[in-house]
Amino acid sequence: MTAPSRGRSESLPSQHSVTSTVPLEERLLLLTAGGEANDDALRDLVAGSVDWHRFLALAQIERAVPVVYPRLRAVAGDRLPAETMDRMRRLALVSDFAMLHLESRMRESLRALETANVRVMLLKGAALAHTAYAGVRARPMSDLDVLVDPSNAQLARRLMLGTGWRDLPGGVPADVYDRHHHLPPLVDGRSTELQLEIHTALFPLRQPFAFDASDLWRRASPLAASVAHAYVPHPVHALLHACLHFVWSHQARFGVWRTIRDVDALTRTAAIDWDDFVATARATRGATSCYWALRIVTGTAGVSVPARVLEQLRPPRSAYVLRAIERHFVRNLFPVEFACPSVTLDHALWELAVMPGWSGHGDIRPWDEEGEFVIPTAHGTPMATSRRERLRRFLASPGYIRTLLRTPS
Repeated sequence: MTAPSRGRSESLPSQHSVTSTVPLEERLLLLTAGGEANDDALRDLVAGSVDWHRFLALAQIERAVPVVYPRLRAVAGDRLPAETMDRMRRLALVSDFAMLHLESRMRESLRALETANVRVMLLKGAALAHTAYAGVRARPMSDLDVLVDPSNAQLARRLMLGTGWRDLPGGVPADVYDRHHHLPPLVDGRSTELQLEIHTALFPLRQPFAFDASDLWRRASPLAASVAHAYVPHPVHALLHACLHFVWSHQARFGVWRTIRDVDALTRTAAIDWDDFVATARATRGATSCYWALRIVTGTAGVSVPARVLEQLRPPRSAYVLRAIERHFVRNLFPVEFACPSVTLDHALWELAVMPGWSGHGDIRPWDEEGEFVIPTAHGTPMATSRRERLRRFLASPGYIRTLLRTPS
């Protein structure tokens, strides 16, 4: 992938213009993921006509309540309805207990792997909770992701089954995971809301990135002296994985609040070497995905990323087109009500953003194998979209595109 020629540096739109078409509840939640510089904006938004039931529903989807509650209580507690504050307080207490249980299960599982001399690395939230954050209570999650060598995967699975983890009933058929990057998930026998994923790679077998487990192991660090054979990724790799996971694996459609917080925590506490990060993103064919992840977190929550980094990762599109694509991403960040009228258009805009051909991705797309992970219901597979609905979506597409191209006043 060769670097595109540049004209003048792009002037990124302000946080206000980026989220101006986003519903109030989304804007409020996005800002809670950023730093103290958002406090004044939070106070202003809380004073508006917030649908607190909707806000809490969004926060629960993102598992954000235990972080959002103390944040809003400190910044604007006197402006929130007492009923909302009380509900958030109770949800936060439940999450704290769940995270203490998760920590206990993680330690128990790592000890079992250590006894068998199985080398293991914590990934994603589990790794960040013990590096970029002050612990698991500060980084809520519902699953543990661990990486082991493929030769040890089945041994690790047997060890986990021996420590109280169970097969997930009624899930995706096991053979689907033969080409996947982790084994079938396990569920905690003591808390069915907690899952464990044993990874053998970072991405499925068919993926476009020159970034694999061997790269992660080369720069990994020990988790702690008290836990032998357990490691965490280098901060640059942790940031790269977070960006690729959000924009590629989730197509910027799920986990935005956690992505914002993780990028913010990594850039605040890990002293990221940005030159190292840019070089690694380019070398792994992940530059465009990283560009969009970082642009979204800076535009929606004011996370501090050097402008030169975005300029160096920027795909060769005009500023006008980039702003239109950004509006599309920001309007569809939460998996509740998508503004984009059709999946086909959504895929086309994603390709316009990530530029898989220019990025060296070939014909690989993140949605290639989505159908394999649809769990059949009692009535069989989900029904196909009706012809009338397909026509409605087709006719709505030009109007949606016009809203993306229209420059906000």
